[in-house]
Amino acid sequence: MSGLLDKANETAKSTEKENLTAEAVIDSPADEGLDKRILISLQIAGVLALLSSLFWLVQTGWLYATAMDYLVAIMLMLFGWVLYNGSDYVSESGLSNIKMAITAIAFVGLFIFTALGTMFMNAGGGVTIASIELDGKNDEIDLSFFGPRGMSYTVEVLVDGEVQYTHDGEINIDKGSHSIPLDEFWAGNAMDMNEINQVSYEIQVTSEEGEDSFTFGDIMNREIDTGFVKVGEVFWNDDDGKKEYTGITVEMILGIAAVDPDINDPDASFDFSNGFFTGTTPMPIESDWSATLTVKRGSSVEYQYSTIQADEGAVNGLGDFWFDWVRMPGTSAGDLARDDFYTGDACYTFEVEIVNVLGETYVDSSSKIDFFWDSNEAEQDVEEHQSAEAC
Repeated sequence: MSGLLDKANETAKSTEKENLTAEAVIDSPADEGLDKRILISLQIAGVLALLSSLFWLVQTGWLYATAMDYLVAIMLMLFGWVLYNGSDYVSESGLSNIKMAITAIAFVGLFIFTALGTMFMNAGGGVTIASIELDGKNDEIDLSFFGPRGMSYTVEVLVDGEVQYTHDGEINIDKGSHSIPLDEFWAGNAMDMNEINQVSYEIQVTSEEGEDSFTFGDIMNREIDTGFVKVGEVFWNDDDGKKEYTGITVEMILGIAAVDPDINDPDASFDFSNGFFTGTTPMPIESDWSATLTVKRGSSVEYQYSTIQADEGAVNGLGDFWFDWVRMPGTSAGDLARDDFYTGDACYTFEVEIVNVLGETYVDSSSKIDFFWDSNEAEQDVEEHQSAEAC
């Protein structure tokens, strides 16, 4: 019996030691340090979210902000408040109603104070330019201004330093706005495909307290001047490996070329070798235009596509010409069928006529491709077959 009691006592002592060890692990200084780091991190994150909300207000201005600006600022503030008070939730003390109320008052108070402050940011100053945005749908630029209520101002559009448009206005409730049709001052693309400046565009606003100006050439590339075409030969092989051609796939790219490039600057150029485009493409842009693609053999029109219309470079049902090559519709399973354009081995011109809504009309006949279908089909040795190439 005494032996059993001794073993029981030893077991009890061992269990107590394990419990003490477990408690020591739970209450170790390392874990306490980790908890403190989490609490501090949450509080710092909450403060940073609040500061981001206030910075958003200062940058935008409460009176000039959109509904989305209001929503972003308010959500950042609420997120910061949740993070700051969330530090109590993960601590031993738990959430404190008093602390949540105090921080809510502090956060909202700072938010309202900043919002009111932005309303008077321009008090006593002149009229300044708030934003310049392109309205591609209506082919105009939309301007907005900051300034004291009732202050008169004059807006001028300068093209290469010369005034091409003038408008007089007055600030209404600390904000003014005005839209200008692009054709009132259009003088050509601001830059070429190498982003070399060609025409300078500048907005200048003058009031009794001074003037403000802003260049906006980055939105003034609107005139397409180059159009290339590349093709893919469609064929099938018979049992002897001979090819029988059935048509071509056709892709087109539109954009702007270089203006008087020097030896170090590339220019848009057409080339086609071994069935692939090997030239340099123009730079696609967002603009409004219509284009007609015509396939010619010499001066004879073999096939003409229906005219396509682009809204900011996008053509419904085809794709986005403002981005890259776009495949043209076909006459047979998406391909331009052989019988619809091919009249024998020859050089075919894929002529692109571009009519710009803003700017001139251009005809690009650079895309000339030689096909060898008749000779290839007559040649028994497939190694002697020739792929389409530039001509």
